[in-house]
Amino acid sequence: MSQRIHWSLLALLVPVLVASKCINRHEEIEEIEIEIQDVDQGLQVVSIDPAWGTRGEVFEATVYGAGFAQGARVRFGEETEASRVTFKGDVKLTVTVPPLEPGRWDVWVINPDGEMSVLRGALRIEEGAVAEPECSSATLYFDFDSSGLTAESNAQLSELAPCLSRNAGGIRLEGHCDERGTTEYNLALGQRRANSVESALVSLGLSPQRIDTVSYGEERPANTGSSESAWSDNRRVEMRLDR
Repeated sequence: MSQRIHWSLLALLVPVLVASKCINRHEEIEEIEIEIQDVDQGLQVVSIDPAWGTRGEVFEATVYGAGFAQGARVRFGEETEASRVTFKGDVKLTVTVPPLEPGRWDVWVINPDGEMSVLRGALRIEEGAVAEPECSSATLYFDFDSSGLTAESNAQLSELAPCLSRNAGGIRLEGHCDERGTTEYNLALGQRRANSVESALVSLGLSPQRIDTVSYGEERPANTGSSESAWSDNRRVEMRLDR
């Protein structure tokens, strides 16, 4: 008789213990989800456009990021405040950059609740006006079956970036290929080439919001020949600045 009672008690307790473990596990999952949400909603500075300026110059710029609040302040370095900040939404602020000394400047955004975020060395101030290349259009060339930028293309983009930053307007990147390969493959390769140039421009301080990419594959050759010379002319990205 006592043995039957013992087993009956176990039968009643097991569901309770299992339910308790499930509840505790559910609470742990909820805590993890809450922590992830808190991280995703944080303040973040992504870029400033233009990312270049001249010593002593006052100019307008746009700060891009996430989590901006009405009344946010923008600071350059440890102490220099932007003379005007206009809230354009939680991902965009327009600011008046005050006169700054040459060098690399950190860009801070401080929300009214005290939350802060910084993008290190995002703004470069130069000693004086520099001669800049014409940047209304440019062509960058690629190796066979490659979407990686060559050393020459990287240098070319570094030279063009200050000019692109100082000139407002959209930047259109058109990817092209030579005639070898299928139409589908070349369309995908042309897109990868355009995307590589976009990534390089963003790393140089240009806002991704200004950049559009498209691939024409092999459909718009710059050279209609069928030689290595012609093919090298067609493996390219054409960049156009729409002022």
